[in-house]
Amino acid sequence: MHFFSRIPFRRIHSDEPVPGQVRRPAPVKEPPDGGWGWVVVLSAFIFNVLVLGFHNSFGVYLISLLETYEEADSTIAWVGSISYGLIMMFGPLSGKLTVKYGAREVSIIGSIIIIISIVCSSFTPSLGVLFLTHGFLTGLGSSFAFTPGMIMVSQYFTTKRSFATGIVMSGGAAGALIQTRLHQFLIAALGWRESLRVFAAVMVLCIIAGFAYIPLNPRGTNKDFNNIPIQRVMNKLRDFTCQTLKQYYVVDLGLWKDRVFVIWVLANGFAKFGFFIPFVHLLKHATQLSISASKAGNIMLVLGLSSMISRIVFGKICDSERINRLYINQGSVFLVGLLYLFFPLFYSYGSLIAFGLLLGFADAGNYILLPVLTFDLMGAERMPVAWGFMLTVNSISSFGPPFAGWMNDLTGTYNLGFVVAGVLDVVATFILAMIPFVKRSAVQSHKSIMNVTICESTREIRQWDDINNFAEVTTTFQNSELDEGTSDKEFEE
Repeated sequence: MHFFSRIPFRRIHSDEPVPGQVRRPAPVKEPPDGGWGWVVVLSAFIFNVLVLGFHNSFGVYLISLLETYEEADSTIAWVGSISYGLIMMFGPLSGKLTVKYGAREVSIIGSIIIIISIVCSSFTPSLGVLFLTHGFLTGLGSSFAFTPGMIMVSQYFTTKRSFATGIVMSGGAAGALIQTRLHQFLIAALGWRESLRVFAAVMVLCIIAGFAYIPLNPRGTNKDFNNIPIQRVMNKLRDFTCQTLKQYYVVDLGLWKDRVFVIWVLANGFAKFGFFIPFVHLLKHATQLSISASKAGNIMLVLGLSSMISRIVFGKICDSERINRLYINQGSVFLVGLLYLFFPLFYSYGSLIAFGLLLGFADAGNYILLPVLTFDLMGAERMPVAWGFMLTVNSISSFGPPFAGWMNDLTGTYNLGFVVAGVLDVVATFILAMIPFVKRSAVQSHKSIMNVTICESTREIRQWDDINNFAEVTTTFQNSELDEGTSDKEFEE
Protein backbone atom coordinates (compact mmCIF):
# COMPACT_ATOMS: atom_id res chain seq x y z
CA MET A 1 0.00 0.00 0.00
CA HIS A 2 2.88 2.35 0.82
CA PHE A 3 4.40 1.67 -2.59
CA PHE A 4 1.22 2.53 -4.51
CA SER A 5 0.58 5.58 -2.38
CA ARG A 6 3.90 7.03 -3.55
CA ILE A 7 2.97 6.76 -7.23
CA PRO A 8 1.65 10.21 -8.27
CA PHE A 9 -1.24 8.94 -10.41
CA ARG A 10 -3.42 11.88 -9.40
CA ARG A 11 -0.81 14.42 -10.43
CA ILE A 12 -0.72 13.10 -13.98
CA HIS A 13 -4.33 14.19 -14.49
CA SER A 14 -4.38 17.16 -12.14
CA ASP A 15 -3.48 20.80 -12.38
CA GLU A 16 -2.11 20.70 -8.80
CA PRO A 17 1.59 21.53 -8.61
CA VAL A 18 4.09 18.92 -7.46
CA PRO A 19 5.27 19.78 -3.92
CA GLY A 20 8.55 21.59 -3.96
CA GLN A 21 8.03 22.96 -7.44
CA VAL A 22 6.69 26.33 -8.51
CA ARG A 23 4.18 26.19 -11.30
CA ARG A 24 4.81 28.69 -14.08
CA PRO A 25 1.59 30.12 -15.48
CA ALA A 26 1.17 29.96 -19.23
CA PRO A 27 2.05 33.24 -20.99
CA VAL A 28 -0.78 35.53 -21.99
CA LYS A 29 -1.54 35.40 -25.70
CA GLU A 30 -1.62 38.70 -27.50
CA PRO A 31 -4.78 39.55 -29.49
CA PRO A 32 -4.13 38.14 -32.99
CA ASP A 33 -6.15 40.83 -34.82
CA GLY A 34 -7.36 38.11 -37.13
CA GLY A 35 -7.10 34.34 -37.37
CA TRP A 36 -9.74 32.63 -35.28
CA GLY A 37 -10.89 36.09 -34.28
CA TRP A 38 -12.75 36.38 -37.60
CA VAL A 39 -14.63 33.19 -36.78
CA VAL A 40 -15.57 34.78 -33.46
CA VAL A 41 -16.74 37.87 -35.35
CA LEU A 42 -18.90 35.71 -37.65
CA SER A 43 -20.39 33.91 -34.66
CA ALA A 44 -21.15 37.18 -32.83
CA PHE A 45 -22.63 38.55 -36.07
CA ILE A 46 -25.03 35.59 -36.24
CA PHE A 47 -26.08 36.20 -32.63
CA ASN A 48 -26.78 39.83 -33.43
CA VAL A 49 -28.73 38.98 -36.59
CA LEU A 50 -30.99 36.52 -34.80
CA VAL A 51 -31.21 37.92 -31.25
CA LEU A 52 -31.05 41.70 -31.69
CA GLY A 53 -32.71 41.45 -35.09
CA PHE A 54 -35.69 39.78 -33.42
CA HIS A 55 -36.03 42.60 -30.90
CA ASN A 56 -35.49 45.29 -33.55
CA SER A 57 -38.29 43.84 -35.69
CA PHE A 58 -40.74 43.45 -32.81
CA GLY A 59 -42.83 46.30 -34.17
CA VAL A 60 -44.16 43.87 -36.78
CA TYR A 61 -45.95 41.98 -34.00
CA LEU A 62 -47.37 45.12 -32.41
CA ILE A 63 -50.44 45.35 -34.66
CA SER A 64 -51.24 41.63 -34.22
CA LEU A 65 -50.90 41.86 -30.43
CA LEU A 66 -53.16 44.93 -30.34
CA GLU A 67 -55.82 42.97 -32.22
CA THR A 68 -55.42 39.85 -30.06
CA TYR A 69 -55.34 41.35 -26.56
CA GLU A 70 -57.24 44.62 -27.24
CA GLU A 71 -55.05 46.69 -24.93
CA ALA A 72 -53.72 50.25 -25.21
CA ASP A 73 -50.76 50.99 -27.47
CA SER A 74 -48.55 52.00 -24.55
CA THR A 75 -49.38 48.79 -22.65
CA ILE A 76 -48.52 46.49 -25.56
CA ALA A 77 -45.29 48.41 -26.17
CA TRP A 78 -44.09 47.39 -22.69
CA VAL A 79 -43.85 43.75 -23.81
CA GLY A 80 -41.04 44.43 -26.27
CA SER A 81 -39.54 47.20 -24.16
CA ILE A 82 -39.15 45.06 -21.04
CA SER A 83 -37.56 42.30 -23.08
CA TYR A 84 -35.09 44.70 -24.72
CA GLY A 85 -34.42 46.48 -21.43
CA LEU A 86 -33.57 43.25 -19.64
CA ILE A 87 -30.84 42.59 -22.20
CA MET A 88 -29.18 45.65 -20.71
CA MET A 89 -30.19 45.17 -17.09
CA PHE A 90 -28.76 41.66 -16.93
CA GLY A 91 -25.54 42.91 -18.53
CA PRO A 92 -23.43 42.84 -15.33
CA LEU A 93 -24.63 39.33 -14.51
CA SER A 94 -23.93 38.17 -18.06
CA GLY A 95 -20.48 39.75 -17.98
CA LYS A 96 -19.53 38.09 -14.68
CA LEU A 97 -20.86 34.71 -15.78
CA THR A 98 -18.91 35.05 -19.02
CA VAL A 99 -15.68 35.68 -17.12
CA LYS A 100 -16.36 32.89 -14.64
CA TYR A 101 -17.75 30.11 -16.85
CA GLY A 102 -16.82 31.16 -20.38
CA ALA A 103 -18.47 32.91 -23.32
CA ARG A 104 -19.33 29.64 -25.05
CA GLU A 105 -21.27 28.21 -22.13
CA VAL A 106 -23.16 31.42 -21.32
CA SER A 107 -24.14 32.16 -24.93
CA ILE A 108 -25.41 28.63 -25.56
CA ILE A 109 -27.46 28.62 -22.35
CA GLY A 110 -28.88 32.00 -23.35
CA SER A 111 -29.88 30.63 -26.76
CA ILE A 112 -31.68 27.69 -25.16
CA ILE A 113 -33.58 30.06 -22.83
CA ILE A 114 -34.65 32.16 -25.83
CA ILE A 115 -35.93 29.11 -27.71
CA ILE A 116 -37.96 27.91 -24.73
CA SER A 117 -39.38 31.37 -24.00
CA ILE A 118 -40.41 32.02 -27.62
CA VAL A 119 -42.22 28.69 -27.83
CA CYS A 120 -43.99 29.45 -24.55
CA SER A 121 -44.91 32.93 -25.84
CA SER A 122 -46.66 31.37 -28.82
CA PHE A 123 -49.11 29.63 -26.46
CA THR A 124 -49.80 32.53 -24.07
CA PRO A 125 -53.54 32.94 -23.31
CA SER A 126 -53.21 36.45 -21.86
CA LEU A 127 -51.04 39.53 -22.01
CA GLY A 128 -49.87 38.98 -18.43
CA VAL A 129 -48.34 35.63 -19.33
CA LEU A 130 -46.71 37.20 -22.40
CA PHE A 131 -45.03 39.72 -20.12
CA LEU A 132 -43.45 36.78 -18.28
CA THR A 133 -42.46 34.65 -21.27
CA HIS A 134 -41.40 37.28 -23.80
CA GLY A 135 -40.80 40.22 -21.51
CA PHE A 136 -38.72 38.47 -18.84
CA LEU A 137 -37.45 35.12 -20.14
CA THR A 138 -36.62 36.25 -23.67
CA GLY A 139 -34.86 39.32 -22.26
CA LEU A 140 -32.82 37.22 -19.84
CA GLY A 141 -31.82 34.72 -22.52
CA SER A 142 -31.00 37.50 -24.96
CA SER A 143 -28.66 39.11 -22.45
CA PHE A 144 -26.80 35.83 -21.95
CA ALA A 145 -26.62 35.29 -25.70
CA PHE A 146 -25.61 38.84 -26.71
CA THR A 147 -23.13 40.02 -24.06
CA PRO A 148 -20.37 37.35 -24.48
CA GLY A 149 -19.88 38.18 -28.16
CA MET A 150 -18.85 41.78 -27.53
CA ILE A 151 -16.41 40.71 -24.81
CA MET A 152 -14.87 38.05 -27.06
CA VAL A 153 -14.36 40.47 -29.97
CA SER A 154 -12.61 42.94 -27.65
CA GLN A 155 -10.22 40.20 -26.56
CA TYR A 156 -9.30 39.05 -30.08
CA PHE A 157 -8.73 42.48 -31.69
CA THR A 158 -6.75 45.65 -30.96
CA THR A 159 -5.82 47.64 -34.07
CA LYS A 160 -8.85 46.29 -35.97
CA ARG A 161 -11.23 46.38 -33.02
CA SER A 162 -13.52 49.10 -34.39
CA PHE A 163 -13.85 47.36 -37.76
CA ALA A 164 -14.55 43.97 -36.14
CA THR A 165 -17.05 45.56 -33.77
CA GLY A 166 -18.70 47.35 -36.68
CA ILE A 167 -19.23 44.05 -38.47
CA VAL A 168 -20.71 42.46 -35.35
CA MET A 169 -22.95 45.40 -34.49
CA SER A 170 -24.20 45.58 -38.08
CA GLY A 171 -25.79 42.21 -37.37
CA GLY A 172 -28.58 43.88 -35.41
CA ALA A 173 -29.41 46.09 -38.40
CA ALA A 174 -29.10 43.17 -40.82
CA GLY A 175 -31.40 41.19 -38.54
CA ALA A 176 -34.00 43.96 -38.61
CA LEU A 177 -33.65 44.12 -42.38
CA ILE A 178 -34.23 40.39 -42.81
CA GLN A 179 -36.62 39.63 -39.99
CA THR A 180 -39.02 42.49 -40.69
CA ARG A 181 -39.91 40.90 -44.02
CA LEU A 182 -39.64 37.35 -42.66
CA HIS A 183 -42.05 37.92 -39.77
CA GLN A 184 -44.42 39.92 -41.96
CA PHE A 185 -44.62 36.97 -44.33
CA LEU A 186 -44.99 34.37 -41.57
CA ILE A 187 -47.65 36.38 -39.73
CA ALA A 188 -49.65 36.86 -42.93
CA ALA A 189 -49.32 33.19 -43.88
CA LEU A 190 -49.48 31.41 -40.51
CA GLY A 191 -50.44 33.93 -37.82
CA TRP A 192 -48.24 35.47 -35.15
CA ARG A 193 -48.21 32.41 -32.92
CA GLU A 194 -46.96 30.06 -35.62
CA SER A 195 -44.49 32.71 -36.72
CA LEU A 196 -42.87 32.61 -33.27
CA ARG A 197 -42.60 28.82 -33.38
CA VAL A 198 -40.86 28.90 -36.75
CA PHE A 199 -38.40 31.48 -35.47
CA ALA A 200 -37.70 29.36 -32.37
CA ALA A 201 -36.48 26.62 -34.72
CA VAL A 202 -34.24 29.10 -36.53
CA MET A 203 -32.67 30.08 -33.20
CA VAL A 204 -30.92 26.68 -33.10
CA LEU A 205 -28.29 28.35 -35.30
CA CYS A 206 -27.20 30.38 -32.27
CA ILE A 207 -26.44 27.21 -30.32
CA ILE A 208 -24.15 26.10 -33.15
CA ALA A 209 -22.53 29.53 -33.43
CA GLY A 210 -21.81 29.59 -29.69
CA PHE A 211 -19.24 26.79 -30.00
CA ALA A 212 -16.93 29.22 -31.86
CA TYR A 213 -16.35 31.24 -28.69
CA ILE A 214 -12.99 29.73 -27.80
CA PRO A 215 -11.25 31.81 -25.11
CA LEU A 216 -8.00 33.45 -26.18
CA ASN A 217 -6.53 33.07 -22.69
CA PRO A 218 -8.23 30.20 -20.81
CA ARG A 219 -8.81 30.45 -17.08
CA GLY A 220 -5.58 30.23 -15.16
CA THR A 221 -3.43 31.69 -17.95
CA ASN A 222 -0.90 33.87 -16.17
CA LYS A 223 -3.57 34.71 -13.59
CA ASP A 224 -3.00 32.02 -10.97
CA PHE A 225 -1.34 33.67 -7.97
CA ASN A 226 -1.68 30.68 -5.64
CA ASN A 227 2.02 29.79 -5.96
CA ILE A 228 3.48 33.32 -6.19
CA PRO A 229 4.38 35.00 -2.89
CA ILE A 230 3.21 38.46 -3.88
CA GLN A 231 0.88 39.42 -1.05
CA ARG A 232 3.51 41.41 0.82
CA VAL A 233 4.27 43.51 -2.24
CA MET A 234 0.55 43.88 -3.03
CA ASN A 235 -0.07 45.46 0.34
CA LYS A 236 2.67 48.05 -0.31
CA LEU A 237 1.18 49.32 -3.55
CA ARG A 238 -0.79 52.23 -2.12
CA ASP A 239 -2.09 53.48 -5.46
CA PHE A 240 -3.90 50.25 -6.00
CA THR A 241 -6.89 48.92 -4.14
CA CYS A 242 -6.77 45.19 -4.68
CA GLN A 243 -10.33 43.93 -4.91
CA THR A 244 -11.15 40.44 -3.78
CA LEU A 245 -9.76 38.05 -6.37
CA LYS A 246 -12.40 35.47 -6.89
CA GLN A 247 -11.43 32.18 -8.45
CA TYR A 248 -12.08 33.34 -11.98
CA TYR A 249 -13.02 37.03 -11.97
CA VAL A 250 -12.46 40.42 -10.40
CA VAL A 251 -15.23 42.48 -8.85
CA ASP A 252 -14.33 46.10 -9.51
CA LEU A 253 -16.28 48.14 -6.98
CA GLY A 254 -14.15 51.20 -7.67
CA LEU A 255 -15.47 51.53 -11.20
CA TRP A 256 -18.22 53.91 -10.12
CA LYS A 257 -15.62 56.16 -8.49
CA ASP A 258 -14.10 56.81 -11.89
CA ARG A 259 -15.56 60.14 -13.05
CA VAL A 260 -14.89 59.32 -16.71
CA PHE A 261 -16.95 56.15 -16.41
CA VAL A 262 -19.80 57.94 -14.63
CA ILE A 263 -19.97 60.64 -17.29
CA TRP A 264 -19.74 58.04 -20.05
CA VAL A 265 -22.67 55.95 -18.78
CA LEU A 266 -24.74 59.04 -17.90
CA ALA A 267 -24.41 60.46 -21.42
CA ASN A 268 -25.26 57.15 -23.04
CA GLY A 269 -28.23 56.73 -20.73
CA PHE A 270 -29.70 59.96 -22.12
CA ALA A 271 -28.74 59.08 -25.69
CA LYS A 272 -30.29 55.62 -25.60
CA PHE A 273 -33.72 56.68 -24.29
CA GLY A 274 -35.13 57.01 -27.80
CA PHE A 275 -33.04 54.33 -29.51
CA PHE A 276 -35.74 51.64 -29.58
CA ILE A 277 -38.68 53.93 -30.45
CA PRO A 278 -38.37 53.69 -34.28
CA PHE A 279 -38.08 49.89 -34.20
CA VAL A 280 -41.31 49.56 -32.23
CA HIS A 281 -43.48 52.42 -33.49
CA LEU A 282 -42.25 53.65 -36.87
CA LEU A 283 -44.20 51.04 -38.81
CA LYS A 284 -47.47 51.83 -37.01
CA HIS A 285 -46.78 55.57 -37.29
CA ALA A 286 -46.57 55.16 -41.06
CA THR A 287 -49.91 53.33 -41.19
CA GLN A 288 -51.50 56.17 -39.18
CA LEU A 289 -50.35 58.49 -41.98
CA SER A 290 -52.35 56.35 -44.46
CA ILE A 291 -49.26 54.57 -45.75
CA SER A 292 -49.87 50.91 -46.62
CA ALA A 293 -48.33 48.18 -44.47
CA SER A 294 -46.11 46.97 -47.32
CA LYS A 295 -44.72 50.47 -47.90
CA ALA A 296 -44.28 50.95 -44.16
CA GLY A 297 -42.19 47.78 -44.18
CA ASN A 298 -39.97 49.38 -46.83
CA ILE A 299 -39.16 52.18 -44.39
CA MET A 300 -37.84 49.63 -41.90
CA LEU A 301 -35.89 47.92 -44.68
CA VAL A 302 -34.17 51.17 -45.61
CA LEU A 303 -33.40 51.84 -41.95
CA GLY A 304 -31.93 48.37 -41.53
CA LEU A 305 -29.89 48.50 -44.75
CA SER A 306 -28.53 51.97 -43.99
CA SER A 307 -27.60 50.93 -40.44
CA MET A 308 -25.86 47.75 -41.57
CA ILE A 309 -23.68 49.45 -44.20
CA SER A 310 -22.92 52.49 -42.04
CA ARG A 311 -21.82 50.43 -39.06
CA ILE A 312 -19.28 48.52 -41.14
CA VAL A 313 -18.00 51.72 -42.78
CA PHE A 314 -17.75 53.59 -39.47
CA GLY A 315 -16.00 50.59 -37.95
CA LYS A 316 -13.34 50.70 -40.64
CA ILE A 317 -12.92 54.48 -40.40
CA CYS A 318 -12.63 54.47 -36.61
CA ASP A 319 -9.66 52.08 -36.71
CA SER A 320 -7.55 54.93 -38.08
CA GLU A 321 -5.20 56.54 -35.56
CA ARG A 322 -6.04 59.96 -37.03
CA ILE A 323 -9.69 59.62 -36.02
CA ASN A 324 -10.86 60.69 -32.57
CA ARG A 325 -13.46 58.07 -31.71
CA LEU A 326 -14.95 60.15 -28.94
CA TYR A 327 -15.71 63.02 -31.34
CA ILE A 328 -17.24 60.63 -33.89
CA ASN A 329 -19.50 59.25 -31.15
CA GLN A 330 -20.45 62.76 -30.02
CA GLY A 331 -21.32 63.85 -33.58
CA SER A 332 -23.38 60.70 -34.09
CA VAL A 333 -25.49 61.34 -30.98
CA PHE A 334 -26.03 64.98 -32.01
CA LEU A 335 -27.21 64.04 -35.51
CA VAL A 336 -29.68 61.51 -34.14
CA GLY A 337 -30.99 64.20 -31.80
CA LEU A 338 -31.55 66.59 -34.69
CA LEU A 339 -33.43 63.95 -36.69
CA TYR A 340 -35.72 63.23 -33.74
CA LEU A 341 -36.31 66.94 -33.12
CA PHE A 342 -37.41 67.44 -36.73
CA PHE A 343 -39.39 64.19 -36.88
CA PRO A 344 -42.80 65.98 -37.17
CA LEU A 345 -41.64 67.29 -40.57
CA PHE A 346 -41.39 63.73 -41.95
CA TYR A 347 -45.04 63.00 -42.71
CA SER A 348 -45.00 61.51 -46.23
CA TYR A 349 -43.80 58.14 -47.53
CA GLY A 350 -40.79 59.67 -49.29
CA SER A 351 -39.79 61.76 -46.30
CA LEU A 352 -40.02 58.77 -43.95
CA ILE A 353 -37.79 56.79 -46.34
CA ALA A 354 -35.29 59.64 -46.08
CA PHE A 355 -35.67 59.62 -42.28
CA GLY A 356 -34.85 55.91 -42.12
CA LEU A 357 -31.86 56.38 -44.41
CA LEU A 358 -30.44 59.28 -42.39
CA LEU A 359 -31.17 57.67 -39.01
CA GLY A 360 -29.36 54.48 -39.99
CA PHE A 361 -26.32 56.54 -41.01
CA ALA A 362 -26.37 58.90 -38.01
CA ASP A 363 -26.79 56.25 -35.32
CA ALA A 364 -24.00 53.99 -36.63
CA GLY A 365 -21.18 55.96 -35.00
CA ASN A 366 -22.65 55.78 -31.51
CA TYR A 367 -23.85 52.21 -31.83
CA ILE A 368 -20.61 50.54 -32.95
CA LEU A 369 -18.39 52.71 -30.75
CA LEU A 370 -20.26 51.90 -27.56
CA PRO A 371 -18.22 48.76 -26.73
CA VAL A 372 -15.06 50.13 -28.38
CA LEU A 373 -15.00 53.34 -26.34
CA THR A 374 -15.93 51.44 -23.18
CA PHE A 375 -12.82 49.33 -23.79
CA ASP A 376 -10.69 52.39 -24.59
CA LEU A 377 -11.81 54.35 -21.54
CA MET A 378 -11.88 51.52 -18.97
CA GLY A 379 -9.19 49.10 -20.22
CA ALA A 380 -9.14 45.38 -20.94
CA GLU A 381 -9.19 44.23 -17.32
CA ARG A 382 -12.34 46.13 -16.42
CA MET A 383 -14.09 45.68 -19.77
CA PRO A 384 -16.43 42.77 -18.77
CA VAL A 385 -17.72 44.54 -15.66
CA ALA A 386 -17.77 47.98 -17.31
CA TRP A 387 -19.65 46.63 -20.32
CA GLY A 388 -22.16 44.96 -18.05
CA PHE A 389 -22.78 48.19 -16.13
CA MET A 390 -23.00 50.08 -19.42
CA LEU A 391 -25.73 47.77 -20.66
CA THR A 392 -27.60 48.17 -17.39
CA VAL A 393 -27.64 51.94 -17.66
CA ASN A 394 -28.66 51.70 -21.31
CA SER A 395 -31.73 49.72 -20.24
CA ILE A 396 -33.34 53.15 -20.04
CA SER A 397 -34.05 52.58 -23.74
CA SER A 398 -36.84 50.24 -22.63
CA PHE A 399 -38.80 53.26 -21.38
CA GLY A 400 -38.71 55.01 -24.73
CA PRO A 401 -41.33 52.96 -26.65
CA PRO A 402 -43.93 52.97 -23.82
CA PHE A 403 -43.43 56.72 -23.46
CA ALA A 404 -43.92 57.25 -27.21
CA GLY A 405 -46.95 54.94 -27.10
CA TRP A 406 -48.37 56.96 -24.22
CA MET A 407 -47.87 60.16 -26.20
CA ASN A 408 -49.70 58.55 -29.11
CA ASP A 409 -52.60 57.56 -26.83
CA LEU A 410 -52.84 61.17 -25.56
CA THR A 411 -52.23 63.14 -28.75
CA GLY A 412 -52.95 60.69 -31.55
CA THR A 413 -49.39 60.87 -32.89
CA TYR A 414 -45.89 59.71 -31.98
CA ASN A 415 -44.30 63.07 -32.78
CA LEU A 416 -43.92 64.27 -29.19
CA GLY A 417 -42.26 61.00 -28.17
CA PHE A 418 -39.58 61.46 -30.85
CA VAL A 419 -39.06 65.13 -29.99
CA VAL A 420 -38.46 64.42 -26.29
CA ALA A 421 -35.96 61.71 -27.25
CA GLY A 422 -34.22 64.26 -29.51
CA VAL A 423 -33.87 66.73 -26.66
CA LEU A 424 -32.21 64.06 -24.51
CA ASP A 425 -29.80 63.23 -27.34
CA VAL A 426 -28.71 66.86 -27.56
CA VAL A 427 -28.21 66.95 -23.78
CA ALA A 428 -26.11 63.77 -24.05
CA THR A 429 -23.91 65.49 -26.65
CA PHE A 430 -22.93 68.22 -24.18
CA ILE A 431 -22.31 65.66 -21.42
CA LEU A 432 -19.98 63.69 -23.72
CA ALA A 433 -18.01 66.89 -24.34
CA MET A 434 -16.91 66.80 -20.68
CA ILE A 435 -14.97 63.53 -21.00
CA PRO A 436 -11.73 64.94 -22.51
CA PHE A 437 -11.48 67.56 -19.77
CA VAL A 438 -12.18 65.07 -17.00
CA LYS A 439 -9.63 62.63 -18.42
CA ARG A 440 -6.91 65.27 -18.23
CA SER A 441 -7.64 66.18 -14.61
CA ALA A 442 -8.70 62.82 -13.19
CA VAL A 443 -6.33 61.07 -10.81
CA GLN A 444 -7.50 57.52 -10.30
CA SER A 445 -6.70 56.46 -6.79
CA HIS A 446 -8.50 53.15 -6.93
CA LYS A 447 -7.66 50.63 -9.59
CA SER A 448 -8.54 47.00 -10.09
CA ILE A 449 -5.58 44.72 -10.79
CA MET A 450 -5.09 41.14 -11.85
CA ASN A 451 -1.55 40.58 -13.06
CA VAL A 452 0.06 44.02 -13.04
CA THR A 453 1.99 46.17 -10.60
CA ILE A 454 2.98 49.84 -10.51
CA CYS A 455 6.16 51.55 -9.39
CA GLU A 456 5.35 54.41 -7.03
CA SER A 457 8.30 56.51 -8.13
CA THR A 458 8.02 56.12 -11.90
CA ARG A 459 4.29 55.33 -12.15
CA GLU A 460 5.28 52.64 -14.63
CA ILE A 461 2.77 49.80 -14.96
CA ARG A 462 4.33 46.38 -15.43
CA GLN A 463 2.79 43.01 -16.16
CA TRP A 464 3.94 39.79 -14.54
CA ASP A 465 4.32 37.87 -17.78
CA ASP A 466 6.45 35.31 -16.02
CA ILE A 467 7.35 34.48 -12.47
CA ASN A 468 10.98 35.41 -13.27
CA ASN A 469 9.88 39.04 -13.66
CA PHE A 470 8.67 39.06 -10.07
CA ALA A 471 12.19 39.48 -8.73
CA GLU A 472 12.69 42.52 -10.93
CA VAL A 473 9.39 44.01 -9.80
CA THR A 474 10.22 43.37 -6.16
CA THR A 475 13.67 44.97 -6.55
CA THR A 476 12.21 48.04 -8.27
CA PHE A 477 9.58 48.45 -5.59
CA GLN A 478 12.08 47.96 -2.78
CA ASN A 479 14.36 50.64 -4.21
CA SER A 480 11.45 53.08 -4.47
CA GLU A 481 10.55 52.38 -0.84
CA LEU A 482 14.16 52.95 0.24
CA ASP A 483 14.25 56.25 -1.66
CA GLU A 484 11.35 57.43 0.46
CA GLY A 485 13.17 56.60 3.64
CA THR A 486 11.73 53.16 4.22
CA SER A 487 14.25 50.79 5.70
CA ASP A 488 14.97 47.24 4.59
CA LYS A 489 13.71 46.01 7.89
CA GLU A 490 10.37 47.71 7.44
CA PHE A 491 10.03 46.25 3.95
CA GLU A 492 10.71 42.72 5.24
CA GLU A 493 8.05 43.21 7.89
